[in-house]
Amino acid sequence: MRVWSRGLLVCAVLGAAALTPALVAAQAKRPAPASTAVGVSQREFRLTPYRTRVPVGEVRFNVTNYGEDVHDLVVRDARGRVLRSTADVKPGGRAVLRVRLGRGSYRLSCDVANHAQLGMRSGFTVVRR
Repeated sequence: MRVWSRGLLVCAVLGAAALTPALVAAQAKRPAPASTAVGVSQREFRLTPYRTRVPVGEVRFNVTNYGEDVHDLVVRDARGRVLRSTADVKPGGRAVLRVRLGRGSYRLSCDVANHAQLGMRSGFTVVRR
């Protein structure tokens, strides 16, 4: 009976040792997320991202216009340069804006008429993974 128990123990140890490198390799090869989703709510005269800090990489802004006016979403870098923007989003409408962002600070705003000056703007930060 001892031989049988010892044999099972040896098999269990060898089996676990053989699986360990495979499990480590599988975890190491796990791909980075395709993009980070950020919901953005718009209404007169507020622009609210549901997250204001995301990791470096592609960001997918899912914009919903809950207001009564047309709005857009503009992403600017720290220098004020426009990186990407949506077309006009009608009341009750939605839009998706994808942009690859490096580490740093960004500004989100609605550039329709004077909406940004009325409060439709927000800061946004991208950090290392």
